[in-house]
Amino acid sequence: MSDPSTANALDCVLLPRLVITASGLDPARVAGQADIPAWALRTNHATVASDRYLRIWELVEHELGSPYAAVAIVRNYRVGALGLYDYLFITASTLWEGFEISGTFMPTVSTNWHFQYASETERDITFHVNLNNGEGRGAELAMQFGLMGTFTRARAVTGRPVNPVRVSFRQAAPRRRDAFVDVLGTDDVHFGAPADAVTVRKADMNLPVLGFDPMLASILRRHADALPRPPAATTWLDRFRQVLRESLGSGSSLTQVAARLAMSPRTLQRRLADLGTGWRHELDGVRRAEAARMKAAGRAALAHRLGYSDARSLARANQRWKHRGVATPGDEEVAEDVENGPVAPSQGWRHGRRG
Repeated sequence: MSDPSTANALDCVLLPRLVITASGLDPARVAGQADIPAWALRTNHATVASDRYLRIWELVEHELGSPYAAVAIVRNYRVGALGLYDYLFITASTLWEGFEISGTFMPTVSTNWHFQYASETERDITFHVNLNNGEGRGAELAMQFGLMGTFTRARAVTGRPVNPVRVSFRQAAPRRRDAFVDVLGTDDVHFGAPADAVTVRKADMNLPVLGFDPMLASILRRHADALPRPPAATTWLDRFRQVLRESLGSGSSLTQVAARLAMSPRTLQRRLADLGTGWRHELDGVRRAEAARMKAAGRAALAHRLGYSDARSLARANQRWKHRGVATPGDEEVAEDVENGPVAPSQGWRHGRRG
C-alpha cells in the first residue's frame, strides 16, 4: 500500500467503536455527538475523518469525568478489536515482525499515524510516534492510547511481560502519573518531551508470537496489500450513493432506496435538497459512473446493471447526458452500436475498437 497523504486523514470506524465500547457508554449517542452515523458504527470497514475519532476521545473523557480515560480504555482493549490490523500482528513470527507489519499496513486502520525510527544503542531502539493531523485534548488522549495499547497488545500476543524502557509524551504532565506507570510497566515515563516516543529492548523484539501462522499470515498480507486506498470519509450522502449503486438493476426506485435507508421517500427527497442535490441528479450520476466502469461489459449487460429495460433506453440516457455536458466516456459508441446493431469482432478491430 502506498504511503498515505497527511491531508484529509481518515480512520477506520473500528477505532472510535473500540473507544466507545470500552468506555461502557451508549454507542449511538456518543457517535452521534461526534457526527459519526450510527450505521457506520455497525460496520467494520467504514471510514471517518480523523478529527471525528479525536472528537470521540474528548466526548468519552467528558462523560467519564476523568483525565485518565485513555488508561481506562486501554485496560478494556482486547486484541482483535481492530480487525485486520490486529490479526496481521497476531500471526507474525516475532514482535519485531509484528511491529514492522503494523507500520507497513497502518492504513488498514488509519492514515493519520506513522512510526519513525529515531535512534538505537546496543540494547535498545527508539521510535517516534507521529499523529499527522490533529491537536488538542483528543489528540493527546489518542496518543496515550496508541502508546499504551502497543504494549497491551505485545503482552497479549507473546504471553510475556513486555514493557518499554522509556515512554515520552509531548503533552503536559497530568496531576498524577502512577496510572501510566502501572499500565506501561516502567517508571521512566516523561511528559513535556520534544516528541512522542517509545524505547524498547531489542531482546523483547525477538520474542516469538504465540499465534504465529505462516500460511494465515501470508493470506492476510496479500489481502491487506490488495486493499484500495481508504475511501473518502463516510457521510450520509456517501451512504445514500452506496445504497443507490447497490439498487441498480433491481429497481432503484425512490421508494425502494428510501426503505433501505429507513426513511420515507419524502424525507429522502428533503434530505437530498438540503444537501443541494436531488433524486434524479443522483440517480443519473451513479448510472454515469457505473456506465464508465462497465464500458467493456456489453450493452445489454450494462443496460440491465443500470436499471434500464434495454440497450436502446441506455442509448437515450447517454444522449441526454451528452446534451447536459456530462456524457459518459464511450457514450457515442453506445449510441452508435445500439443503432447499428452488434459489431463483429473483426469489424470492431478494423475500426480501432472492440464490439
